[in-house]
Amino acid sequence: MNAPRVPTDEALGHLLAQTCKRLRDRMHARMEEIGLHRGQGFILFRLGEQDGIAQTELAHQAMVRPATLTPALQRMERADLIERRPDPSDQRVSRVYLTDRGRAVRLRAKGIWQDLERELRAAFDAEEQARLRDALLRIRDLLSPPATTGTPEPRRRRVGRGEKRR
Repeated sequence: MNAPRVPTDEALGHLLAQTCKRLRDRMHARMEEIGLHRGQGFILFRLGEQDGIAQTELAHQAMVRPATLTPALQRMERADLIERRPDPSDQRVSRVYLTDRGRAVRLRAKGIWQDLERELRAAFDAEEQARLRDALLRIRDLLSPPATTGTPEPRRRRVGRGEKRR
């Protein structure tokens, strides 16, 4: 059963946002089945490619502030998925490593991602997949921040009545 078509005047940004949210929600639901919380799958995938990455670089690649990443890493440490160790040459730098359990859970998470990828690809023939991939890459590049920026700017805290802006 196909979803009903939306009017052709539906904003592309709105459709893209809805699609991304549905994909993210489906992925999170499947990851939760194996005990992973939001964002932890990405961390496991990244560590599978760069085990021992600096925590600040991991935050940059996850497009979050380091302070946002810390609670997720603490939770993953408690679940014995990762361990953090100081860099031997610079004690100020914390490096993140997969544990044996983390490697096993990563493989399960990778299988979930591959299953979802197969589901998505099944909806399109090879030519449609190539066109969609091209369109998504163009949109991603169009929306990419300038190369000079690093970690996203922190959100500004709203100032309530009677408070002064810092």
